[in-house]
Formats: sequence, C-alpha cells, structure tokens
Amino acid sequence: MTDPNPRRYGVDARVVQDHFPGIGRYVWNTLQAMLDQLNPDEQLVIAFDPNARNTRYDWQQLRCSTTAPVEWMPWATPIFSLRALLTAPMRDVQLIHHTYFLRPLRARPPSVTSLYDAIPLRYPDSLPSARARWAVRVGFWLASKLSTQIVTLSSSAAEDLLSYFPYLRGRVVVVPGAPDPVFRPMASHEAEAHLAQRLTQVSQPFALYLASNKPHKNLPRLVEAWRIVVATLGDRAPRLVIAGHYDPRYPEAQQLVSALGLEHKVVFVGLVSDAEATALYSTCALFVFPSLYEGFGLTPLEAMACGAPVACSNTSSLPEVVGDAAVLFDPHRADDIAAACLRVLTDETLQANLRQASLRQAARFSWREAAARTLEVYRAIAR
Repeated sequence: MTDPNPRRYGVDARVVQDHFPGIGRYVWNTLQAMLDQLNPDEQLVIAFDPNARNTRYDWQQLRCSTTAPVEWMPWATPIFSLRALLTAPMRDVQLIHHTYFLRPLRARPPSVTSLYDAIPLRYPDSLPSARARWAVRVGFWLASKLSTQIVTLSSSAAEDLLSYFPYLRGRVVVVPGAPDPVFRPMASHEAEAHLAQRLTQVSQPFALYLASNKPHKNLPRLVEAWRIVVATLGDRAPRLVIAGHYDPRYPEAQQLVSALGLEHKVVFVGLVSDAEATALYSTCALFVFPSLYEGFGLTPLEAMACGAPVACSNTSSLPEVVGDAAVLFDPHRADDIAAACLRVLTDETLQANLRQASLRQAARFSWREAAARTLEVYRAIAR
C-alpha cells in the first residue's frame, strides 16, 4: 500500500546526458538500482532535462519499466546557465540531491551534493580559462557551504576534498561506483565483428588506452613509455591503441608520436561506442592507464569487468579501485610505465592470472550497494 504522505527525495539528474558521459553513467545506474530499494513510505522526485542531447539513456523506457513510486519532473534549464543557479524547482521534498557541483544556491530544503573528485582544484590547467578556473573554485566552495552532506566516490577523493575544505570533516560520505552492466567479457568472434565494422586498424595483439587526452591523463608520458616498449621488443611490440575523446587543446601526445617516429606502433581511433569499448577491453593484451589523478578510476574498473589485464598508476584512488588485481607503476616515470607494460606483455601466465583477478575485483563493486548507501544518506538527513 502506498503511503499517502511519503518521504520525498529529490534528485537533480540533469547530468544524464551526452555532455557528462562518466557522471551521467554513475547517476543513471545509481538511480536504476535505487528504484526497487525504496521503502513503502518513500518516493523519488527525479528532475531531468528533456532538451539535453542524450543518446545513451532512455528516460521514457525507464519510466515505463518501473512501478516504483517516482515523480518525473522535466527541468529544461541547462546546468551551466545562470538561471539554473537561481531557481529551485523542487519544493515539496525532504531533501534534494544535486549530482553536480553547479547547483541552485538556495539552501532549503536540506541538500546533498556530489563532488566526484578534486581535479579542477588540483589541476586547474585542465580548465580552458582563468574565468573557468575561478567559476569552478567558487562553485565548489558554494557547494561545500550549502550542502548538508557531500557524496564522493573514494576515500582518496574524500581526503583531497577535505584538504581544500577542512570544515567538511564528518560531512563527506564515500559511495563508490561500479562497472556499467554493458561491460562484460565479449566472445572473441563477437569482438572481432564489432572491430571489423569501423576499427579496422586494430589488429591482434594490441595494448589499449581508453580515456580523454586531458593533461592529468598523462598521455604524452605513455607515448614516451611506448617508445621504450618498442625499442625493447622490436617487431614483436604490439600496437598501442589510444581511444577516447580528443580535445584539440592538448595535441602533445599526437605530436610526440610523430616526433618519435611511432606512427606504425601507436594508433588513435577517437571516440568509441560502448560495444566497441567492450570489444577492445575484452581482446586487448593489456589495458594501460597512466593517469596522474582519478576521483574513482571507473575506466580501469570497466576494463577489469571485461577481463582485461590491467597496468595502472599507483596514485590517487586507483590502488583503492584495482586492489591487488593490477600491476601498478609510478606515472611520473616513463621507464616505470614501460617496465610494467613489458612485464605483462612478455608473461602469458601473468596475463592469464590478471584476467581472472580483474573479473574478481570488478565483481566487488555493485550499483545496488551504491544505491543502498545513497539511500542511507537520504534517510539519515530525512530523519
């Protein structure tokens, strides 16, 4: 029986759109897993932007497939607009969860804000202008001041946020994500069929990097490391496939490939679909991730969910996410990155062991658990 006066939890889910691929994936999967965990006296009010480009997630399908007590609220105000900061469309709720640091400035009702990492604070050069750096710093500060609780993705990210906003101690809750269900081991014949459709330059064996080329991703140093791999293995060196969003402001990695004469051993394939990413993860001889900083490290976890052998940085949240199922390296040293890659590429037994370890480690993370922890935050505030 539905409670006539339910506790109503508002969730600003406008980040579920193409502009926020990682954050949108986190919020979508958490919401999905939350729907069947609501108590009889609870209701979600989900705000979404019907005008935002959203090619991955179907709100209408979710709406039709659930019987959970949900009120769906179209909120066609872009997240980055001034109007979004000054309006607060949810009033009759016990709390609001803002899933991005740019949030309405009204402090009532009580609010939760997700701050996924401290990248804009630690790596301000990743932002396009001084104005953007100022706006982000002010946005983070306002979110930290206005929020009853802050949700972040790892203990590492929590400590980083506390180093900038020490008054948040006791108000930061860690809710890790999990691999999207689409990422699972793909049979070799199915993977080859996906790659043959568009990624014809990918051939076995290959190593894989999948992420953007933003400065903190440390891609130029991976190219330097690959020069060492090629010098060591010669013709036996596999190709390094670099996939993901390319930002033309940061051409250093591509320029370095040309300068080092590595065009025959490093290939850039750009953005890939989820199916193509799954095919790449499932068939690579090595997934290598040299990022200097990650709030959670979802990409190596997705690779692990597909059974990829992983080598990644020993910094920020990455050891927390990959556990003992990956080979770790110092991302500031090209020779250490190369040594880790060579260790995996030249040891078939280690490769096989890492594939099994990857699957076990990825299975430790659950969207159902993420949803349960998020609901506990809501309930604690509502009480």
